[in-house]
Amino acid sequence: MSEGDKIRVMIVDDVIDTRDQLEKLLFFEKDIEVVAKASNGREAIALARQHRPQVILMDINMPDMDGIAATEAILTNDPGIQVIIMSVQGETDYIRRAMLAGAREFLIKPISADDLYRSIRHVARLAMTRPIAPVGAPGGQVPGAQPTVDGQIFAVFSPKGGVGVSSIAANLAVAIRQQTNKKVALVDGNVIFGDLSVLLNLRTDKTILDVASRIEGLDRDLLNDVMATHPTQVKVLLAPPDPQRGELVSADHIRAILEAIRQEFDYVIVDTPASFQDRSLAALDLAQRVITLMTLEMHCIRNVKLFLEVADLLGYPNDKVMLVLNKATNRTGIRAEDVEKHLQRKLALQIGDAAQEMTLSINQGTPLVLAKPNHQVAKDIMNLARELVAKASKEAAAKESSKQRSGLFGNLIPRR
Repeated sequence: MSEGDKIRVMIVDDVIDTRDQLEKLLFFEKDIEVVAKASNGREAIALARQHRPQVILMDINMPDMDGIAATEAILTNDPGIQVIIMSVQGETDYIRRAMLAGAREFLIKPISADDLYRSIRHVARLAMTRPIAPVGAPGGQVPGAQPTVDGQIFAVFSPKGGVGVSSIAANLAVAIRQQTNKKVALVDGNVIFGDLSVLLNLRTDKTILDVASRIEGLDRDLLNDVMATHPTQVKVLLAPPDPQRGELVSADHIRAILEAIRQEFDYVIVDTPASFQDRSLAALDLAQRVITLMTLEMHCIRNVKLFLEVADLLGYPNDKVMLVLNKATNRTGIRAEDVEKHLQRKLALQIGDAAQEMTLSINQGTPLVLAKPNHQVAKDIMNLARELVAKASKEAAAKESSKQRSGLFGNLIPRR
């Protein structure tokens, strides 16, 4: 590998031992080069101008100028630099501010070598990926075709892994299809560790990577060619088979793909990874509803509270984020009413606990709403689907009514 191919990294930390340790970890990586080290934010700004690193490892708490202020200043001067914030666990307020300052990733100290290498290479690839405009003509239309529908995007999300996001997303897509008989798409937005192919027993060698790699030619035919068809006629865009290929799918790809799919489908359900990174935010930003799953565990409740604060900072309306309690049970020692008081938000719906039945349905590759439609959890998911469709229909009717009123008022104004 030539010198010019190396990822240029700057380390910013007020602790000299930490700077040296990180430099040693990176020394033997042939594609990474440490070009500068800084002990505070002001020094980092000056060295960034001098050495022009591609990636900056930025600590938060530093004297003179902290990592948040330094990140804002550096990215104002050079938006192409990728900043990875380093933080100790529990600094939730800093993490929120870092996201708004433009940080690409967050690493919790102590940092493992594997996490360090992965993050640096990931954000470096992001820097090399040119931003992709909405597909086709202005307004994101698919080339060669007028949009037939303006579909609703429902992102199923949780800020904590292991709460059942993928299972609920798969069941929800099937439930909406059964209730409406309209065109429903299911997108595996978890491009690193997606498993919808297992949950739905789908066998195909075509994935979202096939769309991302041909993004300039994205049209209806490409989507139809790549998306798998479930027996319920839900069309599914699957994740790549391994994390390495998943890394090639960027947030810009996600945005462009979802914009194109919503033109072809009435409802688009996105299985969204449990993170605040750019790929997740791409799906959350576009979604009309963010079905935010939580369980009655303190760690999950804390993460949901953090997400609600982030959603406020990002300007999401309250009705966009829909809190749903999954695996609801009275055996955890925490009551749903107490959680509502703590979060100062009402739960929109509760889905019961059916660990054994859900595991069996996953192993069989058949969603619970199909395998056991009379099970209470299947009914709960059906209720969630019903509520989402009803809200979407009501909003569409209000939008259409507003257009008609505007048109009528326009006709009353004399033309000059």
